[in-house]
Amino acid sequence: MDRKSDVLALLKGRGSVGLAEIAAHLGVTKQGALRHLEALQARGLVEVTTQGRRGPGRPTHAYRLTAAAADRFPSRHRELASELVAFMGEPERERFFAERARRLEADYAARMRGRSLEERVRELARLTTEQGHMSEVVEVDGGSLKLRHCNCPIQEAAAQGGYPCRHELDLYRRLLGAYVVRSTWLGAGDSSCTYDITAERNQVG
Repeated sequence: MDRKSDVLALLKGRGSVGLAEIAAHLGVTKQGALRHLEALQARGLVEVTTQGRRGPGRPTHAYRLTAAAADRFPSRHRELASELVAFMGEPERERFFAERARRLEADYAARMRGRSLEERVRELARLTTEQGHMSEVVEVDGGSLKLRHCNCPIQEAAAQGGYPCRHELDLYRRLLGAYVVRSTWLGAGDSSCTYDITAERNQVG
């Protein structure tokens, strides 16, 4: 994901975000982050707001997506996927998403072979972004990691019983060889799907 797309994914997942947080997320200076933000503002994708501060000091600026930015996130095929799933019975849905997970695993596993856990997580973020998820890796104190999807290419279909999500969670556990739990879910109204990853357990039964 390039840095401008990274900014869009961050704002979609977290809403209104300050310049310092954006710079830290990108790993650049505030001036460097500001250049990306100004370019996105010029394209009508990002707008700046002023937030008051508690106590003395100047108000701070925060950035958020504009309504036009919604077109940057895949959505039209979501409706088609939802309609197709609606025509399936429960056994058909289960078989469909199980087969989808097997195809993804065969592709992803070959690209992750021989990598460390952190490298596998970062590669998984890259691969799922290619599938439309707009993923980011979040480092947590203590050495664990979070994989956060700020967009889901089949969100409406996923919300119809969570069929793809259950297979996705099992897929990530197998690919990473780690303990993976989902702590937020777009289908429940959260702003992202977040997977908490630790190496404390090798496998989950």
